[in-house]
Amino acid sequence: MRRLKVAAFALGGIAFINTTGCNTQPNHPNQLNAFDGTTYDMLTVAHAALVSFRTEVTTDYPQYASVFNEAAAAYSTVFNAYSLYRRASTSEADVAVAISKLTVSIVSLENAFQSDMHVAPETVLEVRKKAKKLRGAAGPNVSISDVLTELEIAAAIAESIPGAQPYSRLAEIVIAATQQAVAAERSISGQAIDLSTIEPIASIP
Repeated sequence: MRRLKVAAFALGGIAFINTTGCNTQPNHPNQLNAFDGTTYDMLTVAHAALVSFRTEVTTDYPQYASVFNEAAAAYSTVFNAYSLYRRASTSEADVAVAISKLTVSIVSLENAFQSDMHVAPETVLEVRKKAKKLRGAAGPNVSISDVLTELEIAAAIAESIPGAQPYSRLAEIVIAATQQAVAAERSISGQAIDLSTIEPIASIP
């Protein structure tokens, strides 16, 4: 039963990459411009995923604390740059560079889990090939970010792990983090930007 539910989510997630790329996300009533709204969406997605990951790492998987803390630090950098951008209309480029580094950090966190799940390389390649096709079809307007895309790819890969495997708990953690991210993004659709909902996440001691 778990595999059926997760499979449906994984397929829905990959489809969601495509609909996000079509820029269907409603504007936020107080956004400064499209970049402002998109960045808030991205931070909401990343924040939800990192909060989910932090709970699991703190409770049961301290071996991932270091790579999690790197992602949390990268998130803080984006948040600070974005907050300054909204207050003082600073350059979008500074925020964009920080977002790129955050994406890399989140991918590193996912890869740490993925390597311990012992996913077959051909499975990873197949999922990434499908995602690449959808990105290409979406064109240059991929809006919410590579962060959501990478989370959904990770969930689709994690779904390939059978529930009976000893690594299935790691797979469930990745899937849950992605579900939280998608739910958070949907919950702010068309709502006013509120930075208090996406403040930096504490590192793990």
